[in-house]
Amino acid sequence: MSNSKSLKSLLAVVAFLLIANLVRPLWSPGTAHAQSEDAAPSAAITGSGHSAWILKDGNVYYVTYEKQYESIRVYGPEELPEE
Repeated sequence: MSNSKSLKSLLAVVAFLLIANLVRPLWSPGTAHAQSEDAAPSAAITGSGHSAWILKDGNVYYVTYEKQYESIRVYGPEELPEE
């Protein structure tokens, strides 16, 4: 009789953990996406260390991060010459 009770309680714990695992994503924050008919603008980011270059819609931005002052500086936009 004791073996049957312990088996039922273990099954109940396993069932509770499985249900909690399925329900957990409902409470975690997620991303929201805007409903838009327009296509998203294409952009590219490249860089190394504390600097990066961003190319977006034919404009180039230069971004630097200074860890000492905890600041981000954005230079630009500069238009790319059309060929």
